[in-house]
Amino acid sequence: MHRVLLRARNLQNLTARSLSDATKAEKIVEISEKSKYAIRTLDNSAPIEKRSLSRGFAMNKFEKDFMIYPEYADSDDVRNIEGYVDVLRKSLELSIDSKSIEKDGKLSSEMLETLRSNEIHSLAIPKDFGGIGMNNKDISKVFEELSLDWNIYTSAHLALQTANLLQIYGSDEQKSKYLKAMAEGKVRPAVAIVKDTNGGKLEETVGPAGKSMINGENLRVIGQHNANFYVIFAENAGEQTCYILDETEMATTDKIKFHRDETIGLKGTDIGRIDITALVTDKNVLGTAGNGAEIAAELSGSGRMPLAAATVGMARRALRELSIWCNRTNSRRTRRGTLADDSRSQRLVTDLALKVYALESALYYLAGLIDEGLSIVVDIENSLLSMLTRDVLQSVISTQLELVGVAASDSQFPHERIFRDVTTLLATFDESPDIEQIGLATIATWATTTSHKRIVSTLKRWMKQETEQEKMKNPGLTHYIAEHAHPSLQMACQELEFSMSRINNVVSRLMTSQGKNIEQDYGSLEALVSVLKNNLVMVSTISRASRSYSIGLRNADIELAWATIICSRLSRATWFELDALSDLFGLVRFNPSLLNAGRAVFDLGGYIIESPLEKNW
Repeated sequence: MHRVLLRARNLQNLTARSLSDATKAEKIVEISEKSKYAIRTLDNSAPIEKRSLSRGFAMNKFEKDFMIYPEYADSDDVRNIEGYVDVLRKSLELSIDSKSIEKDGKLSSEMLETLRSNEIHSLAIPKDFGGIGMNNKDISKVFEELSLDWNIYTSAHLALQTANLLQIYGSDEQKSKYLKAMAEGKVRPAVAIVKDTNGGKLEETVGPAGKSMINGENLRVIGQHNANFYVIFAENAGEQTCYILDETEMATTDKIKFHRDETIGLKGTDIGRIDITALVTDKNVLGTAGNGAEIAAELSGSGRMPLAAATVGMARRALRELSIWCNRTNSRRTRRGTLADDSRSQRLVTDLALKVYALESALYYLAGLIDEGLSIVVDIENSLLSMLTRDVLQSVISTQLELVGVAASDSQFPHERIFRDVTTLLATFDESPDIEQIGLATIATWATTTSHKRIVSTLKRWMKQETEQEKMKNPGLTHYIAEHAHPSLQMACQELEFSMSRINNVVSRLMTSQGKNIEQDYGSLEALVSVLKNNLVMVSTISRASRSYSIGLRNADIELAWATIICSRLSRATWFELDALSDLFGLVRFNPSLLNAGRAVFDLGGYIIESPLEKNW
């Protein structure tokens, strides 16, 4: 195992973050500019199709390199990570005891030793600070295995997020001190739940000589058991600052008291609230004073790819177990068949398998783009990946409930605890992406990159609408993407190209008809984001299936079929959304009213529609 770990230490150390600030441009929304994973606007130093995949697609711009599925350049790197993961998987299977986690409320000493011996908490720490320095593809492969138990995943997830923040925002002194301590297993991090709407507030009182006092009660945090290192956010005069607190360096008058919440899952993870009173200085500030919102966005964004990887791992295991279950269980419809023979079971598993394939393709596609530096920023794609992840998690649970039936409600059912853990995880980390941010970031880039003049003349506007309607029906081919893919995927490539052309026309029409008012049109933004998500899945599955067939991977013919099915479904869904957004039937004007039902519930205190049995006396 030590030889494998030594080989793993030599893996390529490519950062997943961009540390340079982009120059500010005229835009609709003000957003973070440091991280690849925070929604942001871009400068004009390179063509848009080379800077951002989804933004380029939205402007009908195509970069042929994005059709080449990113992979390992050296086969030794593949063998290294496979050897590492194989050792990790066997170690986890031997040490994981889910019942003891539920009973004791913490990871056992055997599990902690497994994490330590495999250096799980130093995956993303550079080798200069004693870590392994894995790239994104390697980290994703590792996190697939860590979802064997979601408490173990959460422990590694928190370490990765904390190390990421220190690398991006930490001073040289903070990096040297805390990254090395984390790699040695001395740091047990806990981070504030940044999107908590039902917790306490941490307030900062600025004092003389660069010192401040922070006070707060019921501040929600999630951390490794018995945490000794906190990443928290304090407010002062409307600004938010991120502080890091090491318990070993706190004064005797300082206080941090943790209260564990009674959660339905993740019993081995410390989820709860802290009461805190502490004197802090500039050495405790992460980044700069007042940039807490930016750091909070990075904290959320940097955890999405590991969660997607863990979801893929869990879903693959669930499909394998469902296959065994259905092949051994008698059919509920025929006397001599099995559950696997039922067309209903096949349809349920088809939908789940295709969603897993789409998520896995998009995950490693984005990880490879970052590792190879092909895309300057993948902020929108990272948020879209979160949407795909949540969809797969929900599908895994619902499919098992549908197929396993009443046995799934038994407390002895092995996945019952997983259901609780996943529910707690999603509620705690709140990984749901901001639809408005994704949509507005795309439109902002379109507006600042494309020369667009609003048409005032009614006659010219009508003539332009006629032209745009024709382009929506018959967009034509301009990039010939199919030349870069397997011939059997020609139709899928054409549909992707049609979507690129149509979405560019739709954004142009939205800007003409609504202008800045698009900020208030959630329905249109939601439809736009749905199309962006479909495009990401289509390009990643087409690219992956083409690569698999060209290098002769096992079951590559099945991949071609799956990619074709996925693209066929998504192209139809995309056409529906874009057809509505094009305002051919006046649906854009109708979209804002989609929110009226929810508003009525809030204003009137619930579901106020009378029972269908009521009479007007």
